[in-house]
Amino acid sequence: MATPTKRAARRIPRVEDEDEVTPVKAAPAPVEDDEDEDDDDGEEKPTSKIRRGLSAARQIADSTSPFAQAFKLTEHIQIIKFLEPDNYAAYTRHWIERMTPTGRQNRSYNCLKNWDKECPLCEAGDKPQAVTSFNIALIGDDGHASLKTWDCGPKLLGIIENYARDPKVAPISKGFWLVSRSGKGGTTNYQIVPIKAHSLSDDYDIDAPSDKELAALGIYDSEIITMPKTRDLEEIASELANDY
Repeated sequence: MATPTKRAARRIPRVEDEDEVTPVKAAPAPVEDDEDEDDDDGEEKPTSKIRRGLSAARQIADSTSPFAQAFKLTEHIQIIKFLEPDNYAAYTRHWIERMTPTGRQNRSYNCLKNWDKECPLCEAGDKPQAVTSFNIALIGDDGHASLKTWDCGPKLLGIIENYARDPKVAPISKGFWLVSRSGKGGTTNYQIVPIKAHSLSDDYDIDAPSDKELAALGIYDSEIITMPKTRDLEEIASELANDY
């Protein structure tokens, strides 16, 4: 096979990143003391926050990140709840493939036209994609909820819009949802099914989070949509021009 020529940047469909977690060595078992000890002088023992399960592990890992946590659909069913009846942001962004230390990856760049500025990537011929962002709670296997931003393209938005206009379902923040995806690229299909709170315990053995727990998650607003630097987009636009 001929060795491909080096290409600086090109437009391709969005792909999802993967990460790895380094195993942690288990701590040795505690040594029991033969002597009887007082139970903390009668003080009540604190409630443990340590949780079990992969969904708990992912939630805790995401909570340590300073960035907004984006929700990703998978082939496995996930349970979510819309925290508001409407989206918190609607904007456009570019997806550009670029070389990184770990190989070629898709990178997103918010279009400068969102801030009424000339966009070098648009001028280079790259068409931005429409994005609609919703505040959602991702419900873990143990019933714990974590805040996510669900950034939807036009196809997903159309499905959510239909539900938002259905008087039997609206508002979309009323209940919970089973969501998943199948296929890739142009053949991707989305499964979004509304369910009631009691179905979590009846069908999935999950206790629905309380309104107080959901309110404590907070919400994202449009301030998390950051404006890129013009000179950075100019450099990428130059790469795109050299790609053709």
